[in-house]
Amino acid sequence: MRILVTGGTGHLGRDIVGRLKDQGHQVRVLARTPGQDPAVEWIQGDLATGRGITEAVSGSEAIVHAATFSPAATRGTIRPADLVRSPSEVDIGATRQLLGAAGQADVAHFLYVSIVGVQHSRVPYLRLKAAAEDVVRQSGVPHSIVPATQFYWLLERMLGRMARLPAWPLPVKLPMQPADEGDFAAYVVECVTEGPGGDRQPFGGPAIMTFGEVVEQYQAARRLHRRIVPLPLPRAAVRAAAGLTCPDGRRGTTTWAEWLNRHPARSG
Repeated sequence: MRILVTGGTGHLGRDIVGRLKDQGHQVRVLARTPGQDPAVEWIQGDLATGRGITEAVSGSEAIVHAATFSPAATRGTIRPADLVRSPSEVDIGATRQLLGAAGQADVAHFLYVSIVGVQHSRVPYLRLKAAAEDVVRQSGVPHSIVPATQFYWLLERMLGRMARLPAWPLPVKLPMQPADEGDFAAYVVECVTEGPGGDRQPFGGPAIMTFGEVVEQYQAARRLHRRIVPLPLPRAAVRAAAGLTCPDGRRGTTTWAEWLNRHPARSG
């Protein structure tokens, strides 16, 4: 198939593109700055403004919409503003435009990459993802919605930002089921090649851990010795956190400890 991938230059997108190519698919990527891979058809554009969307969708048989924009994930830290609002141009605006173009071009399958638990969250960014899911469901375009739990690279970025602090105040009892983006990319490719499936089984890592266990393994792998200060969680937050795991979903095979060993800390 000729498959358009949005977000194809990001952490997850690169893995999806690579796996699609390995299976012999023709991959095109919509990006502000085209890459150098000659095996990829690069379409220059900008999801935030809509530039290039019509060209990228035209002639595509399937679309993997993996692009998203979370300021907190980009910088690796959460600021008070992130608890108030999140930019909607990519997650809502671009999703609507892609679906509109997909409908006009008779695209056979629109796969939307989402996050586990968004329908029950009050966090602005996750509420946008939930709204985007609804836009996909109501579009009339044959689709799949494929949610994942938190990715290891995001935990690495966040904890790496804290490395210089002598004490780490964290909600150590928060349940988590982080996953490897490569494992999830394989699942996405499986879903897109199987065809439209509506709400697909959620995807998580091989183990459900507390945030405290995640941090302890991180410090051990990075040879850090920082004091962990437990932060209490309100009952409402504990209940909400239950949606961040998917014990009955599909599970990856790469553990957090294995991922840390494969991705040494960056110098500096």
